[in-house]
Amino acid sequence: MNVVAFRAEKEDEHPARGPGARPAAMGATDFDAWLKHLGFSERHAARVLQVGRATIARYRREGASAHIGYACTAIALGMPIWQKAE
Repeated sequence: MNVVAFRAEKEDEHPARGPGARPAAMGATDFDAWLKHLGFSERHAARVLQVGRATIARYRREGASAHIGYACTAIALGMPIWQKAE
């Protein structure tokens, strides 16, 4: 079974987050690699993840939270948005 795991980066690697802030679940390097792997521009990634382009730029600098990391994984695997089976 393949398990997707996000490594937490050290808190001191993200001084912009402030003291006591939770480290990113998906590191900036991993987020940038995801963009490049899929060939997404920041604008396209913003549309797909339904966030602003400035937020994508922040993820590239500081990393992203777990729910964004999971969304990135689902997108990379080609999974559709979940819908209740009828």
